[in-house]
Amino acid sequence: MRLLFVTGPTPSNVFALAPLALAARDAGHQVFMSTVRERTSVVTGVGLPALAATTTPLADLKATRRSGEREHVPDDVDHPEFIRYTGRWFGRVAAESLVTLREVAAAWRPDVVIGGPHAYAAALLAHELSVPWVRHTWTALDTRGIHIGSEAELAPELGWLGLDRIPPPAMLIDNCPPSIRQADAAPAQQIRYIPVNSQCTTEPWMYAPGERRRVCVTGGSMAARDNNFELIRSMVKHLRALGAEVVVPAPQETADALRAEFGDIRAGWFPLDVVMPTCALVVHHAGGLTGLTATLSHVPQLLLPQEAKVRESSRLVAAYGCGISLLPDEATEDRVADALEELLHKPSYAERAGDLAREIDGMPAPVEVLDLVTSLA
Repeated sequence: MRLLFVTGPTPSNVFALAPLALAARDAGHQVFMSTVRERTSVVTGVGLPALAATTTPLADLKATRRSGEREHVPDDVDHPEFIRYTGRWFGRVAAESLVTLREVAAAWRPDVVIGGPHAYAAALLAHELSVPWVRHTWTALDTRGIHIGSEAELAPELGWLGLDRIPPPAMLIDNCPPSIRQADAAPAQQIRYIPVNSQCTTEPWMYAPGERRRVCVTGGSMAARDNNFELIRSMVKHLRALGAEVVVPAPQETADALRAEFGDIRAGWFPLDVVMPTCALVVHHAGGLTGLTATLSHVPQLLLPQEAKVRESSRLVAAYGCGISLLPDEATEDRVADALEELLHKPSYAERAGDLAREIDGMPAPVEVLDLVTSLA
């Protein structure tokens, strides 16, 4: 059977869908994974054949409307217009991807199309080919509806297909453990989370903890000077004052800037699933996959959600007892310092992370979910 996976424009989109895609490939199915041109190396890096679905640089797709007009981008990521803007560029990525995927399907027709939560080309291509499409999200991210602005941007494609909206999936898959899943999330087929990361040659320090307590600080796979950089800097300062060993998984440019400022920290692109078991704590931006990776290693979390869309999921992790969540207006110097001390010295947080890890271990394995996906065809 041929399974086409269509991911969104960030590495986390690839990492979230990879366990199911790898299970399909291991089971003998033909698998392709498409993504924006800039992320094809992430796909090949996890051992999957990559399709470059776009040719226009992602920065241009974000910045320019289909009419040629430049986008106005508000500074506030929670502003309604920023949310609509995000939906518009999701739509533009989908529109350009659909052109490429049609060409692929003419020679390699998929039996099922599996798309990430915002990879709307998956739904449109599947409708055009009259094959099932599956929506695969993670940690209950956007399980209901379509991102505001996307359908308006895709109006020409929808009209050509005789649609007035993006069609619903035949199945929704989510890796969020039930105990921390939002109450209003759509019903979904559970799938066990298995960490998948871009790997590298391991060094002894990555898997052997040192003499000092190790704390991982991350702003996610897209951390940059204009994205979570100040969050990372401030946390590194706090932790150095506590005498912790700080490790920062980050893209190279971000890592270089951190090393230039702090000198004695380990920063760079190294696999989170290898380093996490050596850590006493992880401090992060409330990234879903980061949190699940920490949980599987029984590592407590300090969650600092910067966007409104992840604040409820962050609250649920804290309510479960395996971390502390501080909103931007709560993350004062004193509150952060107190939270770090509590997480590093109170064993109940690691114990609750262990409880949640056991819940994850009991969820259906990707190969079990694969059988349900292939039965749709």
